[in-house]
Amino acid sequence: MKRSLSATPFKNKKSFTATVLSSVKEILTEELIRFSRSGNIVKDVESEKRKLISNRDLVLEKVQATDQKIEKVNDSVFEWLNEMEELIEEEKSLITRIQREISMGDDSFTGVFLFDNSPRIKYRMYDEMLDKIKTLNGKCGFEPFSTTIPALEHFSSGNFVSFEATIEASNKLLAALQDNNCSIIGLYGKKGSGKTELVKVAGEKAKYLNIFDVVLFVTVSQNPNVRRIHDQIAESLNLKFDRNTEIGRAGTIYSTLERFDRILVILDDVQAMIELEDLGIPTGGTNQCKVLLTTRCRRECALMGCQREIPMRALSRDEAWNLLKKHSGIEDESSSDILNVAHDVAFECEGLPGTIKEVGSSLKSKPIEEWKASVEILRHSMARWQIFISFRGEDTRYSFTGFLYDALCREGFKTFMDDGGLHSGDQISPSLINAIEASRLSIVVLSENFASSSWCLDELAKIIERMKMNYQLVWPIFYKVEPSDIRHLRNSYGKSMTEHEQKFKSDPERLQKWRSALFDVSGLSGKVYKTGYVLYFLIYI
Repeated sequence: MKRSLSATPFKNKKSFTATVLSSVKEILTEELIRFSRSGNIVKDVESEKRKLISNRDLVLEKVQATDQKIEKVNDSVFEWLNEMEELIEEEKSLITRIQREISMGDDSFTGVFLFDNSPRIKYRMYDEMLDKIKTLNGKCGFEPFSTTIPALEHFSSGNFVSFEATIEASNKLLAALQDNNCSIIGLYGKKGSGKTELVKVAGEKAKYLNIFDVVLFVTVSQNPNVRRIHDQIAESLNLKFDRNTEIGRAGTIYSTLERFDRILVILDDVQAMIELEDLGIPTGGTNQCKVLLTTRCRRECALMGCQREIPMRALSRDEAWNLLKKHSGIEDESSSDILNVAHDVAFECEGLPGTIKEVGSSLKSKPIEEWKASVEILRHSMARWQIFISFRGEDTRYSFTGFLYDALCREGFKTFMDDGGLHSGDQISPSLINAIEASRLSIVVLSENFASSSWCLDELAKIIERMKMNYQLVWPIFYKVEPSDIRHLRNSYGKSMTEHEQKFKSDPERLQKWRSALFDVSGLSGKVYKTGYVLYFLIYI
């Protein structure tokens, strides 16, 4: 309360003196009251502070007891905890502040003091602190304290379905995303296992849980195009590039992302090593930038330096069966014949939800003959190949390669051998490319007329490409040909390439890929078959 002596004129000196004395007595009385209370208010602040600390401990215990897999502690709880910590720090510095203000004088008071004004200052500051602590103590009865976290489906814009495998992977992902010691996380699993859908949902859930301020989703895929990835990030951030070089674009993205405290960048379908710096993604800085990548092989997780590698498991048999019924329209009351075949279809899909949905939808209302055909196709589907055989059909289909295929199948290897139905025009089909990509080993039977087929050369180029990316092992069999003839394009191989140069002269890049692939495969360690019994050779290998 501010007080000053009035400037009102008085009739005589006696009247003036009496007024002054009255004002001084009033001021002194208030100061004495404040002085007497100043000792008690310090105790009141200490008592209220102990109560505040006790309330904080109770709130923290309740936070720890919350099942964060199914419950979200309300943001108001964390806001209260932060405000409480700030107020405790403020109270600790109160003595220093009091001493400083006393030394500087009390500018809020104008008038005449008959004694030191420090008790008044001390009282006022402690009184303000007491009010703050009491107010904060009154806010700790949170209702509700937490809310139930919605199911994964809530965070999806499509027809996302939670299975045991997705829930398990989701829980592991969220734990890794909240781990401050984990900056790069890998989710790996087969094509069709549902990785892309899961990371999108996990990103939305992480935002809901206030783990990240910004979540970016980028599709990488094989042979990543850095500029295309830059464009995806820029579009998500409404960002324009001032410099159009790759280094300049990466720098612009980097400086933009560093403005955020908590960022999640999702790199979907990583199939080759990619430098995060080239993309403009900050790592190891002061902000909390995390990278979540999906890949088909665990090997890529290691190459990318993931601190946490999370597998995407297949569906259980019951889950696979129920999903197939849902998308194919088949019922438990259907005929036993079609039910038996349908169970085979579900089994051959290997618990991959993407494959089950695709196959089930394609077989809806179809006759049993198509279901049976589907079983055979699935048994040779791209998801199952361990070995891919590349060969010239006219040379060895009904002799060496045919016997080799039968021998491998008998030994339990999942082996793909195209019977000529996956070609169209001068190009190999996407299905054949998928079969190559899904194989761990390719056996290339290099016979006399192998290079005469553009399909065989395309297959070989794809196989060598996968080998160089460390995705595949390649084992050549030189069937009645010399490796040096292939390497230097002599005899039948030289003649075939001359013919291709005339036919495909408008596509020099494709021709060069064929030459390079033939050169590379001729230098690999393999087997040479010249003459003799095929059966003996197969037993030998």
